[in-house]
Amino acid sequence: MHVRKKTLQSQPFDNIILLGIATTLPDYKLAWHINDRLAINLVKHQDILPTPNGASSSYSFYLFDQGENLNVFNLVSLSSEGHRWIRLSVSTDYLFVIRNALDQERLDYYIRAIRSIPHIVHAFIVDTKKDKGIDILLETIEFHEMEIMKAHHQLLPKNKS
Repeated sequence: MHVRKKTLQSQPFDNIILLGIATTLPDYKLAWHINDRLAINLVKHQDILPTPNGASSSYSFYLFDQGENLNVFNLVSLSSEGHRWIRLSVSTDYLFVIRNALDQERLDYYIRAIRSIPHIVHAFIVDTKKDKGIDILLETIEFHEMEIMKAHHQLLPKNKS
């Protein structure tokens, strides 16, 4: 009798949608257009330094959190001063990261809205199985976001009881 092993396979980053964006727009203009088209409020935060000790280039980072149990959005540049953080199979200048559940209709709307922005060459769903290094990139983005949230939380006034 042949015994089969049962293994649990899971994606390390469930509930994340990555949209790749190819454009000639600088990050602040792209963020403005995305905010306008999607009615969100991406805010620029401290750039990401993917290598500890700041040994490599820094990459622009924008964040919008819709609140508990809703979507979290990040806009992250993939190039800085001629350096590429990661090379994807399709030429990509920015990643638009959407966390938490999103129905197909809303996703299609987001893609159409981003494609309608002037100077957008291409906007597409990134195939995370095809491109190597996505997990490390997403982990770095998530840690960076947690540091921002931690710093923001420390700035909030404490309730006196």
